[in-house]
Amino acid sequence: MSVPTDIADSQTIHLTAELPVVGILGVVTTVIDGSPVPVSGTRAQALLVALALDPGRSRSSQALIEEVWPGEPPRSPKNALQTQISRLRSALPSGAIESGPGGYRLVLSTEDIDLGRARALLRGAEGCLAQEQFQDALDLVVEALGLWRGQPIDSVRVEADAVGMALKSLRVAALLGLRRFGDALPYAQALAAEDTADERAAADLMRALHGVGRPNDALTVFAELRNDLAQRLGTDPSPATTALNAEILGHDAPKVLRTIGLRAAPNALIGRGDDIDAIEELLHTSRVTTVLGPGGAGKTRIAHALGHRAADSMPVAFVELASLRSGEDVASAIGATLGLTEADFTVGSLQVARVHSIHERLVDVFSTRRGLLILDNCEHVIDEVAAVVDALVAATDLVTVLATSRSPMGSTAESVFPLPSLGILGPNSPATELFCIRARAVRPSVRLDPDAVAALCRTLDGLPLAIELAAARVKSMSVEDIGTRLHKRFALLRSTDRTRPERHRTLHAVIDWSWNLLDGTEQATLRRLCRFPAGFDLDAARTVAEWSEVEDVSFALDGLVNQSMLTVAETSTGVRYHMLETVREYGEEQLDASGEEEQVALRMRAWSSAVSTMISAGYAGGRPAEMVLLLEAEHDNLLSIMRHSFAHDVSEHVCTLFSVLGYFWAMRGAHSEVLNWADRVQSSIRRGIAETPDDNAVMCMLVLAAHFAYGRQLRRVARVRVDLRNLLRHRTDISPGLRFNAEVLVHHIGGRGLARKLALATRSEYEDVRCNAYVVRAMLAQNSGRLHESIRDGERALAIARSRGDLWAVGSTSQTLASSYGLAGDQATAAEYYRTSADVMWTMHAYEESMQTRTFLAMALIGSGRVDEGRALVEELVSGGMAQDWSPGNSGEVADRGPAHDSGARWDRAQQQSTSASLTAARAAADVEDGHVERGLTRFREALAVGGWPSQDASDPFMTILVCAAVGAHVLHGRARDMREAVGELVRTPWNALVPRGFYDIPMLGAVACAVGSFEVQCGDSERGVRLLAASHRAVARQDFPSMRIDRHVTAARAIVGDPTVDAGIARAAGITRHAALQEILGLLPVS
Repeated sequence: MSVPTDIADSQTIHLTAELPVVGILGVVTTVIDGSPVPVSGTRAQALLVALALDPGRSRSSQALIEEVWPGEPPRSPKNALQTQISRLRSALPSGAIESGPGGYRLVLSTEDIDLGRARALLRGAEGCLAQEQFQDALDLVVEALGLWRGQPIDSVRVEADAVGMALKSLRVAALLGLRRFGDALPYAQALAAEDTADERAAADLMRALHGVGRPNDALTVFAELRNDLAQRLGTDPSPATTALNAEILGHDAPKVLRTIGLRAAPNALIGRGDDIDAIEELLHTSRVTTVLGPGGAGKTRIAHALGHRAADSMPVAFVELASLRSGEDVASAIGATLGLTEADFTVGSLQVARVHSIHERLVDVFSTRRGLLILDNCEHVIDEVAAVVDALVAATDLVTVLATSRSPMGSTAESVFPLPSLGILGPNSPATELFCIRARAVRPSVRLDPDAVAALCRTLDGLPLAIELAAARVKSMSVEDIGTRLHKRFALLRSTDRTRPERHRTLHAVIDWSWNLLDGTEQATLRRLCRFPAGFDLDAARTVAEWSEVEDVSFALDGLVNQSMLTVAETSTGVRYHMLETVREYGEEQLDASGEEEQVALRMRAWSSAVSTMISAGYAGGRPAEMVLLLEAEHDNLLSIMRHSFAHDVSEHVCTLFSVLGYFWAMRGAHSEVLNWADRVQSSIRRGIAETPDDNAVMCMLVLAAHFAYGRQLRRVARVRVDLRNLLRHRTDISPGLRFNAEVLVHHIGGRGLARKLALATRSEYEDVRCNAYVVRAMLAQNSGRLHESIRDGERALAIARSRGDLWAVGSTSQTLASSYGLAGDQATAAEYYRTSADVMWTMHAYEESMQTRTFLAMALIGSGRVDEGRALVEELVSGGMAQDWSPGNSGEVADRGPAHDSGARWDRAQQQSTSASLTAARAAADVEDGHVERGLTRFREALAVGGWPSQDASDPFMTILVCAAVGAHVLHGRARDMREAVGELVRTPWNALVPRGFYDIPMLGAVACAVGSFEVQCGDSERGVRLLAASHRAVARQDFPSMRIDRHVTAARAIVGDPTVDAGIARAAGITRHAALQEILGLLPVS
């Protein structure tokens, strides 16, 4: 839309309320579902920028290739470009990229690109400035500059910088037009520093300096400009700038502006720059601004900093109200700070006559010129403060009020700024920076481990006072010691700093101050809700806190929010309330003293049971994605209640919660959490089996059995199977799907009757039973090399899962199908199923599983000949896709880990190693296929090292695949002897890794046979090598990597031992069954 130039009001002008579709002013992004999402990969970013710089104009393929791959085009440039175009289309609205005879073009308006929108806002601001509509011009400039999100990439930086500089210059001009000289000054200084010969920037700086009462500095700027122009260009300043200099010379210096009550900062204010800027913006648009936050958040420091900023352009009075005991004293306290009495008085040269009340005196003082009144610590006299402030702003429009408080005034003139805690994410966060600076100030030699400091700051909620009190303790303690003692934080965090007010010398006093401002209902609500570490919604609050004196908890929540004892956040699951950890610990003290602990614990268990039941029903009812969001929101709450239930021997409730949390952890790849709880859950099942609902008990056992089996803890699997058999015999209310899964688990995998049981289950009246039966049959058929059957049953299972809305079954079944198609040599189809699986798992927020699956997708793409596409995906994963905000293991579960912790931690480390190794191996395969053989072989060896081979536990089948791929690649390229040690370890893998599961994975053993056989042909017993190669073909060996393809190894063998020998071996193997081929392989490999 066009920007009007005849605007009479001063409201911000927006081109559109929507975000630009394409963002190139910083990280390259596109908008998906209303939120900006970074475009992954430097090639895709460069391509989008090339199209976005001139939307609507076609760019030829050659021109785009030259911009995306400058100086180093890929082997198949047009195919590579089409791949990148395809990826971009998925990140843009439908039809946004159009192809034609002239090439490709971006079918978006200029304003759909953030740079184009910035240009349009710039033009609008120039028009407003020309008509002296300074506020409108400023609003447009601020909106435009807000489009920048960082440093643009190189191909757009010059043009973006030019637009940015023009906007910054207009910002200074608009602020000067509004006579906001103090605000304009830092911007003008920055522009003048960019180019000392920029006459416009120098003139603007002179005006700003003169406006804040620094004429000498303004004259110095002119002198420096004149010298610079003479030396560089041999010219003089323009007549206009010279006239400005003369005008400043002719003015008397403005009188020094007066400040009252402002204190100089004792040290640097860390991590609050953005907050101060935001509050300053509020002060320009609102008559009254209140900075809200809990005690110790740093409100007073920020208020002083804002006062010093404002003092450049107006008088500032800072009034401390913490010491007041009565609200009646508010007006008098302000008057006393200003030095007002009931006698005649003088402010500067202004004579003020006698007035009749302190209120009238205040109005008279603030009616003479613009000024800022800062009222600090208002919460305990907030009503009286509101009355005084309302009277002031109604009587004069020259006063601006800044207040700090734990509760708002509730005035119509008021804007509030909830002050957040310091950022706590990462080792370089503002919170950790503050801790390190303060700690080194008291003990310069202190050892500061970044992870320990970050963990400490997270536990302290990023609360500046708590961080500073903790940092002061490093004088005699290590950071780790402080962290371990934080469970008694009120005794630990005390200060001997005499400059601190009494209420800030202990953390306990800070919370006490707010507690004493609450009424009885609010105090009861706070102590009853202190056991929700992840926050809570209104329903949870009603269940746990609404009884006895709390008749309507919503009113109490409003009061707690107003006193900054709770914060409110809009989340994907609705409105949630959060309590700082420090406040929760204080609440625990009050709960212990109240005698309500038992009742609260009972209500917490009732609430968590209802939530767990809702989640289980939602999973079964086709709403898994919704339930994932709910479980993410309540995860830490449920875990805390489960921990409490175990500590108080409420065994049946432990099982109820673990049946949901255990499944969630397994889905997220947080297997160590499952194992950490394994012993406790098993003992709880045995003690509370009679009271535990049937489905909950079965689900607990299934989750535990799966983890014990995968970790090869066979004795523990046997114990679970015994417990499950007893449960199946005596319980009749187990849901059909869970009963079927349990019956399969207790059935011997190679025993008689399993095939008949599965066949009957595929005809069950229950969809989930049919789906599970087909999945089990597909997996067993795949492991036996019966790929046609595996694919048939997998497709049937997938159809049922989709009809039921069972996303997790869709994801896992798609992965099984992908594996089967890959075994069959159809890597293109395998890639599509891997993509489906990865996308579904991402939707379920199973990020680690999704990333692992994407590595399989990359390898399938490489194996199908789409090497560039596969490599691009790998680079995307390596460059930043692996880090996620939600980590399933970050639940605070530290102090009470069970004896299975070590094995769980080992499993998690093994998974991380496996993921890293798979990415390195995918890169290796792409290199080899592209002809970069030496680099590829080096990366294969790196992958083995990253994966921990040969010391890695062989419980991860992918490591076996990776070793086969590495051996195969070296053999096929004449470097077989480099793999002698790896082959020696490989031949011992199948028995150790596969047999304990109760059956042989024939395709896996076939892959081992192919790798070892090909190695033997080149370096050892060629006769045995040929027999292994031939048997691997009959065993339907896995061929996940191109270097595992049997036909390539057969061709290599022919070159060494001749066609007749190879043909004879293949002919012999063709006449035997798959199981006979398996026995052949086991007989030829020295498996222990």
